[in-house]
Amino acid sequence: MRGNIYISIPEADKANSLPASITRYDWTESTYNEDGEVESTSTIHPTWEQYGEKYKGQFGSPVAVSVNGVDYIVYEMIASWKASEVSSLIALGTGKSEPSYTVMTSEEARKFISDNASDQL
Repeated sequence: MRGNIYISIPEADKANSLPASITRYDWTESTYNEDGEVESTSTIHPTWEQYGEKYKGQFGSPVAVSVNGVDYIVYEMIASWKASEVSSLIALGTGKSEPSYTVMTSEEARKFISDNASDQL
């Protein structure tokens, strides 16, 4: 299945976490003792970089672009209007100029990438 939304993130912000309200991409990691028993588990709420790596099989690798000498990464994802995930993504761009945290349709993303593509990550 492919995503329904794209977002461009400044490359410098790839270590930032996805919005807290978007938990569908969280995962659980366990640590085990010497006997192979679960010792502890923790929920990982991913950074953009972790998200891109973990879900590239589902959405493809993130795409790197450069606009006026600033590097951005375009991520594809599924986001819900009903669960306010799209609103959370849009809010990331409040007060920022395009293309920082700009939410796009597939057509908009294709054009943005073709106009500014550098290398795929």
